[in-house]
Amino acid sequence: MGIRRKREGALPGAPALALILLLIGWLALDGQALAAKRAGQYWSGLSREQKTDLVLGIFDGFNLNESILSITLKNEYTICTDIMESIMHQSDAFFSGMPAGRIVTGLDTFYQERKNRNIPVSWGVWVVVRQGRGDTSLPEFIRELRRLYP
Repeated sequence: MGIRRKREGALPGAPALALILLLIGWLALDGQALAAKRAGQYWSGLSREQKTDLVLGIFDGFNLNESILSITLKNEYTICTDIMESIMHQSDAFFSGMPAGRIVTGLDTFYQERKNRNIPVSWGVWVVVRQGRGDTSLPEFIRELRRLYP
């Protein structure tokens, strides 16, 4: 048996990363089915406290996802650490000044429009935050969401 050489350009731990990304993808697909059920009709049936808890849960999901990616990238791909830290910093900046209560109120308004009723709450959060940031591409984003969730 000879000594195995690592292929040039091959990333260490690539199979492990591929497995993690596959798992995240699978969970995302399963989550999409659940998210479709958590749309405007679901939102309208919740109390203000339940709505706030749901928004906080979405934030918790964002944080968990960032943590998993950060740990994986730092352990396996140190070159990506700066990129991940930049993404986390930008996410924090994007959501700053957007407390859960403000998002809940924005979602209440968003789901009053009949065309938005089938858009999952997780996407509705992005709409509300982008609206709060004065995003000029928001109308096209909403049209795309309405096409995806008629």
